Amino acid sequence: MKQQRAIAILFFLQLLCGIANLSAADNDTLRLHPITTKKGYYQPLVLKICPTAILFGGIFPFTSEYRLTVEITSGRTQSEQLSISLLDKNILLAAASNVTQDNFKANGWRLQYAHKFYIIRKKKFAPYGLYVGALVSYTRAEISLDVAAYYRNEYLLFNNYNVNGIVGIQIGKYHRITLDAYAGLGYKKNKVFYHYTSNNTSPYNTKDFGEAFNWPLNGVFGINVGYSL
Repeated sequence: MKQQRAIAILFFLQLLCGIANLSAADNDTLRLHPITTKKGYYQPLVLKICPTAILFGGIFPFTSEYRLTVEITSGRTQSEQLSISLLDKNILLAAASNVTQDNFKANGWRLQYAHKFYIIRKKKFAPYGLYVGALVSYTRAEISLDVAAYYRNEYLLFNNYNVNGIVGIQIGKYHRITLDAYAGLGYKKNKVFYHYTSNNTSPYNTKDFGEAFNWPLNGVFGINVGYSL
């Protein structure tokens, strides 16, 4: 009985202490300035297409690139950008050389990732304004100039990897059309294999593609048209 009474008294004292602490906290809140959270920045998601890639994208000059890009703000002055592309025969090459669908086959895909740093004032935020960034790209394409060989599963397999520093500017308003132009330089590594029957491949001599194809210096340029969500 005494033990139960002691427990009850102890509980009552703890309850009084809790009420006193809560009252003190309320008084402090009334005396001090209320704590306000920092205003968050707007995080638009921008969907973009690249008309210039249709002319010379992917494995130049063999393919045209049909690219879809997504860019989203990851900080007040930074953004992440991911691009996915499908490759087909280059429309300019086909027109200039009278290459038809019957004797020229090309298909493939490309993945690109860019991290951008926007050079903007305090009251501005990404993804609008001047920026610098790093762009990484990987391309894989299958190209054949002989339709009979293509259907025998014989073609040239292109693997292209490059990493670049880029400078650009993106303009536009929220929930409006955007325009993104960029250019840059970097390093590239092109590898080509001859794929023949039974899924065998062998390295292909790329000297016939010219010095520009084999040179490690890489240049990038593009104009994106987008819509900000």
